[in-house]
Amino acid sequence: MYAHMKRTTLVLDPSLYAELRRRAAAEGRTLTEVVERTLRLGLEAHASSRRTRVQLPSYDLGPFLADPARRDVLPGRPPIEED
Repeated sequence: MYAHMKRTTLVLDPSLYAELRRRAAAEGRTLTEVVERTLRLGLEAHASSRRTRVQLPSYDLGPFLADPARRDVLPGRPPIEED
């Protein structure tokens, strides 16, 4: 039944492991089933909690009033002389 599934080792806090075992026993399921279902629910919750991308408006503000490549020259002011 589990031939196509991967096996792994998890290092769990003892209290978490005990809670998983209690839940498995209470639900009449195996520890593997409870861990797998819990992981799937956690992954689904994370995927659904992602915010959707917001489309912000853009505006054409016309040409630059100052040349961004020449920060030393501002409109209406004489150029700054460097020493």
